[in-house]
Amino acid sequence: MRKNYIYIILFISLLTTSCEKWLTIQPQNEIEKTKLFETEEGFWQALNGVYSLLATNTENGFQTLYGPSTSMQVAQLEYMIGTWTVGSTSVGAKWGKHSYKDSKVQSEMQSIFLMLYKIIANCNTILEYVDKVDFLPSRSYNLIKGECLAIRAFTHFDLIRIWGPMPTNVDPNYTYLPYVTTVSKASHQYHTYEQYMEFLLADLKESERLLKESDPLMNHSCEDMNSTDSFIEDYNRMEFYYRQNHMNYYGACALHARIALWMNDAETAVAYADTVITAKNPNGSLKFTLGSANDVSSNYVTNTNTLHTEHLFSYWQSYYNWEQDWNGANGGYYYCPESQINSLFTDPNDFRLKLFVPLASDPENVTVTKYLCTNDIWIPLIRLSEMYFIIMECGSLDRANTLYQEFCNSRGCAFTELNENNRKNTVLMEYYREFFAEGQTFFANKRMAVKTLMWLSGDMQEAQYVLSIPERESDLY
Repeated sequence: MRKNYIYIILFISLLTTSCEKWLTIQPQNEIEKTKLFETEEGFWQALNGVYSLLATNTENGFQTLYGPSTSMQVAQLEYMIGTWTVGSTSVGAKWGKHSYKDSKVQSEMQSIFLMLYKIIANCNTILEYVDKVDFLPSRSYNLIKGECLAIRAFTHFDLIRIWGPMPTNVDPNYTYLPYVTTVSKASHQYHTYEQYMEFLLADLKESERLLKESDPLMNHSCEDMNSTDSFIEDYNRMEFYYRQNHMNYYGACALHARIALWMNDAETAVAYADTVITAKNPNGSLKFTLGSANDVSSNYVTNTNTLHTEHLFSYWQSYYNWEQDWNGANGGYYYCPESQINSLFTDPNDFRLKLFVPLASDPENVTVTKYLCTNDIWIPLIRLSEMYFIIMECGSLDRANTLYQEFCNSRGCAFTELNENNRKNTVLMEYYREFFAEGQTFFANKRMAVKTLMWLSGDMQEAQYVLSIPERESDLY
């Protein structure tokens, strides 16, 4: 196998009361932890376990947080903007109505909440031990610690994006969520938005420092590192390869750009986005390039429909045939009206239209083949196109139009010049087209405080954009 994963099981208890809010995280068995972290191999296994939780963490029927099928990325975040066709009494319909107090919605919400903190707890276990040992080579130390810090920031950011306030309506005195940096039986107090984001940015900046010093992508191209047919001199571990499937330096920079945009720090967001877009290999070629029509295939054994050349941070699945009966008698699980897609893609030459295929059982509805693959699928968590959108939205107009022209050329669609009156709406429509079934469009609407969603009726206010903290006390075993 290309990658081997282990699981580190931590126990998480969520307790909420009307008087005080806290999160309690209990550590795994101390003997097991001590033995695991007696060798460098143990640290790498533990880190691989963190990535495995991103890919295959299961709780209450959820198969993943970020991948295809029953996941937060494909299901709940897309239900909340009206992407999928749903039955009137289904839980998906309740998510679409933003009925966050519904018992079934609460159950799914709680699973997502606990899974995110489970990933954080695993990162914290590694970070607790990585500074206690002195046998790790400097490169291994920097990568293990740097990746853990960035994943901890990544996961905390999704928590605050989902359960935190709209960026346009932050209460400076309210304590929203805990930023958890330790694994212990002690309760973790919730923090104000400002405190929370300070902790998050501190993790991210330290991660960038460590990764910049030791990430193989600083000296090699993605193509160099996406093969282990023969190890490059001095890079003799699997974890030094396939860096796009790890939280690498440029993934951390892209995350910083995403977070800065959320915090309305346009200057920082543009600077970090530009760092990623203009990153070059030793031979002068661009390190990351936009995908093209050549990447889209109907060969569902090995396809690159998720546009591998754009992946700044993704995880790898050796086998994932998304809804294997997608075009069979049941018509697939996630689908939407063809008219909905046609209204979104107004240019018939846009290659992204090729990702939508009519259902055999109901040709008036379509499903997306973005994730349909039976071997070597990469699940994108941050892509290059998002960095383009950040500059298109808040960079200088000259730079914004240059990048938008380049982006439109890559997608095969017509270019419309951006100006101060149309750029925000143009970028939002591109989020709908580009990140279909990737979960990012809900966050773009929330960040921009959009009052009317494209596919749902009714005004969107704070109550619709901010999920309630799960009510039911629970233990995860």
